Order: sequence, then structure tokens, then C-alpha cells
Amino acid sequence: MSTAQTFNQRPAAPTELDTEAAWAAFARHNAASLAETIHLRTGATIQMRAIQPSDAERLQEFHARLSPDTIVMRYFRVAPVLHAQDAWRLTHLDYDRRMALVATIGEGQDERIIGVVRYEPLSDTEGELAFVVEDDWQGQGISTKALSRLLRYARRHGYTAMSAVTMANNVRMRDVLTHTEYPCATRYEDGCLRVTLDISQPGSAHA
Repeated sequence: MSTAQTFNQRPAAPTELDTEAAWAAFARHNAASLAETIHLRTGATIQMRAIQPSDAERLQEFHARLSPDTIVMRYFRVAPVLHAQDAWRLTHLDYDRRMALVATIGEGQDERIIGVVRYEPLSDTEGELAFVVEDDWQGQGISTKALSRLLRYARRHGYTAMSAVTMANNVRMRDVLTHTEYPCATRYEDGCLRVTLDISQPGSAHA
């Protein structure tokens, strides 16, 4: 199953968590404590935090700013619109088996999502990764830093492996995945590349 299938070819349906339950999970896992300031390679400063149930509209706006090429690289298909039901599902998480971090700029009503990294469960111990960064912010280290933090979080929550499927020509995603602090294995599937990270042991470095 490809990353695109895992995240975007399920029937659009309400998440198993309503807004109250999602906020309760956010509080239970102390997700607010994950917020931090990140310094990029260019010297720019952004914020990184756990996604929130209130981010659905921000996530739709973020998706609308992505170029067609970036959308295809992320979703394996043309998907110019992130529909409300999908945005709801992607922002209402349990912060355990399903988790996402967002990179943002601005504050309050002006806060804007510029990157997302997330995992969904494949089994009790393995998850599937996906990440995407707004075009103007690509190549500045956002994916690398966000992925490092997400993998450590996943390990604390019982995962021992994380995998992702990427198009063979998606050099940036491939490089991010194969240059984490964890051992990785790669194999080709149906013309795409699956990268599996062994996160059963602590990583060798921190981004």
C-alpha cells in the first residue's frame, strides 16, 4: 500500500474522535509541550507544534498553496482541494497511534501552516509516514527537523518501525528518509521506493 493510499484513498468519513475527544487526547498526551522554536538553515525562525483539532481550516489553506507538482509528489495524484471531511480527519487525532506535527509562521489569526509531518498505524508496532512542505519553504531543513522529532515521539509511544513510500524521482523525500539517525532499509515496490526505519533503539543524533 502506498503512502497515498494510506492517507487519501479511504472513504471520506468523520474521524472516530469528535472535537471534544480530540482535545481531551491532546491534553492527556501533553501535546502542547511539544511546541518549540526552530532555526532553519537560512537563519529564518519558525514554530513547530502538534497539530490541533482547530487546525482544519489552516490545513485546507496550506494545501491550497501547494503547487501541482508538490501535491502529486505527496499524494501520488492530482488533488487540488483538501475537502473538509479529510481536513477534519487529519486534525482530529489520538496523539498516540495517530500523530502529526506542523511547522508554522505567524501568530494568532495570522498563524499559517507551512509544513506537516505525520504517521498513521500500519500495525501495533509499525506506522506509515508522510510529510509535505510548502514550496517556498522547501530545502530549508523543515522536514528533517520535524521528522526527527516525530520519530522520537513515535518510539516513546510504542512504535518500533516507521515506513514511507515515495516516488523514485522524489529525491528530497528520499534523502530526508535515508539520512535520519535511525537504520533504514529500502526496496522498490510497483515503481516506487519504500523506506523502512528501525526506531526500536534510540537514534544516534538529534536534529
